Amino acid sequence: MTDNTVRVPVERQLVLLQEDVRQGEEWLHTLVRGVPQSFMYMDHEQRIVFANEVFLRNTGWVDKDVRGIHLSEIHGPELYASRTQHIDKALAGETVSYEATGRKGDGMGFFHHEFKPNFDAEGNVTGIFATATDITDRRDIEMKLESKQQELIRSNRDLEQFAYVASHDLKAPLRAIDVLVQWLREDLADFEGGDVHENLDLLGQRTQRLGRLLDDLLDYSRVGRKIGDFVEVDCTAMVRELIELLGDTGGISIEIDGELPTFATYSTPLEQVFRNLIGNAAKHHPGPTGKVTISCEETDTQYVFNVTDDGAGISSEYADRVFKMFQTLKPRDEVEGSGMGLAIVNRIVEWQGGRVWFEAGLGDHGTVFSFQWQK
Repeated sequence: MTDNTVRVPVERQLVLLQEDVRQGEEWLHTLVRGVPQSFMYMDHEQRIVFANEVFLRNTGWVDKDVRGIHLSEIHGPELYASRTQHIDKALAGETVSYEATGRKGDGMGFFHHEFKPNFDAEGNVTGIFATATDITDRRDIEMKLESKQQELIRSNRDLEQFAYVASHDLKAPLRAIDVLVQWLREDLADFEGGDVHENLDLLGQRTQRLGRLLDDLLDYSRVGRKIGDFVEVDCTAMVRELIELLGDTGGISIEIDGELPTFATYSTPLEQVFRNLIGNAAKHHPGPTGKVTISCEETDTQYVFNVTDDGAGISSEYADRVFKMFQTLKPRDEVEGSGMGLAIVNRIVEWQGGRVWFEAGLGDHGTVFSFQWQK
């Protein structure tokens, strides 16, 4: 039987194999040269086998043959010493990632480093693939943001201190003024001339209003700081208790529509939101009779509570004003208030990760204030 197989001489096979290896190396070098980050491969003795141009440029070894040079000579003793713990882990078979400063030409930069071990067929580490991605610009932005955050923390601390001082130190003279008003009323009880009694009443109202404003400023500054305990809250029981505390609301009835949830949350902030919204709806209702209803809808991640009234409603032109500080839709002589109630609600709800808004009720009659609360 004749064998027609063409036999290639061993020498020719070796030449072809060497050519394949050479082409493979050229292809690999071309591929790695296009990698935008620093890349190099070193053997288990930490001697460079291959390094791309980015690595050479960053380390200051451009146009130099680094093959066979130990990594300590490339980096210098101090920088190399900071890398040894990560290299040792990689030589032990662990993939290592970390961020640190490194050489960047004539200066220094900040890099994300990764060491990945290379194994032979028996599982022994034969070398390490090392990459370094320049994140200097990102690091600069992070440091600026961190600086701004620290500045914001100091500013908020100063605001809280100011609010405390204002509330504490200004209340003493306010109480003294209130006492003086009471004395004047007693001394002038039989005086019937002019507008003395009317002016004393106005002075008393202004004093009480300023006291409430100081209290509300302190509450506003403490949002997110004085949060109380994380407990199981029965919202139905909480709202019923708040309705009782409101006392006589004239002809305005306050009711719960359906069942309100029971869930674990920070009780004090949630109670303040309910108190401000329910009290606001009852206080600003034109009356003489009316209704305020509290209800709830549930989603996968949060509860949406609604406080609905059948009052005169709020024009959409006030949408941007209503949740800001010191804003009232009626003169303060008509309806007492500091203009802080809804601003406090907004800040609490935003701190908790939700939002608060209002819209017209059914048939454009009344107002519905809604707020989200995380489960």
